[in-house]
Amino acid sequence: MGIFLTQARVGVVLISLHWAVHIRLFAVRNYGPVIHEFDPWFNYRATEYMVANGWQKFQAWYDEGVWYPLGRHVGSTTYPGLQLTAYALHSLFALVKPVDLNTICVYIPAGFGAVASALTGLLAYEATGNANSATAALFIMAIIPAHLMRSVAG
Repeated sequence: MGIFLTQARVGVVLISLHWAVHIRLFAVRNYGPVIHEFDPWFNYRATEYMVANGWQKFQAWYDEGVWYPLGRHVGSTTYPGLQLTAYALHSLFALVKPVDLNTICVYIPAGFGAVASALTGLLAYEATGNANSATAALFIMAIIPAHLMRSVAG
């Protein structure tokens, strides 16, 4: 019975991770890889600037096109983790098969949604020591609407 439970948990984990990505890609499957919200659009613009000008210029970038009439010093008012990740993935893909920066920025949230679900399961296992609790936590995090609406692709 122990091997069956282990296999069942592995199956639930794999299905949960599949659905974590699959649900988040709904808009991409129906409308194509389009950025459709303000924050992702800003992150794309900031990543595009970083790719074109480098890290040092990104840190010193004063964007006059936003927060009219004052503008915004982007380097000191932004957490650059997402931009650095997109930049690193763009550079990595350029070595193998070049991928448009827009495409990378569209798909990152779906991948991060699956990673966050997996990490939630690992955290639950660390807290409880129970594999069933970890599997349930991963499954819930993969499909819970509060997390879905903040990690939809595009």
